[in-house]
Amino acid sequence: MTNGGSDYAPDLSDPEFAGKAVVAVNAPSSNSWHATNVAKWLYGSSTAMATGITNVWVYNVNSWLFDTLNVGAGTTLPAASPNSLVRVMNHSWIASFGPGNEGYDREAIRRLDHQMTRDGILAVCGENNGGGSARYPMMGDCFNGLSVGRLDLQHSAGDTASASDTPGRMKPDIIAPGQFTSFATPVVGSAAALLFETLRGSAFASLSNTQRAQITKACLVGGADRPVDWHNDAPQSGASRGMATKPLDVMRGGGELNVDRAHRIVTATRVNGTSVSTNASPAESMGWGTATLAANGTTYWRFRLNQVAPSFDFTVVWPRSVASNLASYTFANMNLRLQRSLGGGSEFIPLEGDGGLATFESGNVASTSSVDNIETIHLVNLQPGEYTLQVSRADTASGSVVAYAAWAADPAGFGPEGDVDASGVVDFGDVALALTSFGTDDPAADIDVNRVVDFGDVALILLNFG
Repeated sequence: MTNGGSDYAPDLSDPEFAGKAVVAVNAPSSNSWHATNVAKWLYGSSTAMATGITNVWVYNVNSWLFDTLNVGAGTTLPAASPNSLVRVMNHSWIASFGPGNEGYDREAIRRLDHQMTRDGILAVCGENNGGGSARYPMMGDCFNGLSVGRLDLQHSAGDTASASDTPGRMKPDIIAPGQFTSFATPVVGSAAALLFETLRGSAFASLSNTQRAQITKACLVGGADRPVDWHNDAPQSGASRGMATKPLDVMRGGGELNVDRAHRIVTATRVNGTSVSTNASPAESMGWGTATLAANGTTYWRFRLNQVAPSFDFTVVWPRSVASNLASYTFANMNLRLQRSLGGGSEFIPLEGDGGLATFESGNVASTSSVDNIETIHLVNLQPGEYTLQVSRADTASGSVVAYAAWAADPAGFGPEGDVDASGVVDFGDVALALTSFGTDDPAADIDVNRVVDFGDVALILLNFG
């Protein structure tokens, strides 16, 4: 979907679309330069990432809003997708019903979120072009999809407006290359299609399409690059050091699309959260998992760093649930927190404030937005040791909610156990460093995580020698 006129279809004479079955749903239709370029980045045979897409349906925006999404039709639900295999919906357009009609904006977004959950679809929605430009609610205000900005940061950004459902949520969610947001959006959509294709494999047969959509979202945001100037405004000194109440960077959202890293996350080992911290198995440097949380529930993931991790990122997302009559919705409030752990997760050491000064160079160890349905932790130079990641629901609403987590840490932190000097091999240098730290609580040499470097740690080095 690219605009509200009849010129909403790609030029199918372009060789990029050879072998593609493209159906213009609404008549009349004619070709447009805009639609053609959106299509090239979404499913072009050489320009897109998901070159294997063969079946496409394109819509006139106005017809889609009123005849498919059924805005203004009371309790009539959105129409079914034209094919049960549709997984990605691209919105390279922005709009609003205007002042005084905000209720229709809310309804359109609510209907889209309902459709995504019902049909197992991920919608990618462009922001406005121009740094400092006004945001438009449709369709980037959605909860369950992704709003997309530009890599050069020339896009609208900010909090959802006071007239929206759950005001104050941060947008965009992710940024990608593209001359305009209309072209950056299908780049993310094509990446999403690649992940969906992977998640259709036999190893993921137990997943529903709704789960696949949220896993795709988590892996795209969790795998995004976060450059040195990415930050979510967590204080870097004082008693609140590392405590973020906003989950995203104000301009970059979750970061810059990195489809390679997102794909490595989704193909890594699945590790689900567990409600008992001591039952959490140590996760690898990249991976994803899910957890079902009741009201005030908590779930845990555990990580063991044997060396310094130059970067450590953890993202959790969850959808809102729109009532079948579209009149209301339920929305969980989740928080994210990383702590040092001892005894396999039986004891925790807080890292907020001065307690984390020796543990991480910069970033955040807590993400506690009360309005967003995404939380992120981003850390630079996380020191060796055992860590427990806690996701907790801070609301009392009835019903369970599934949280979808994705993480990516620099594999440099996951080298051989006992490699205290991070040389890549366990040798006499590591023994020497352990003896130098003997009697201290140096986390690099405290291999058995009992808060003191002792003969048990030397024994583990010798056990892993060579």
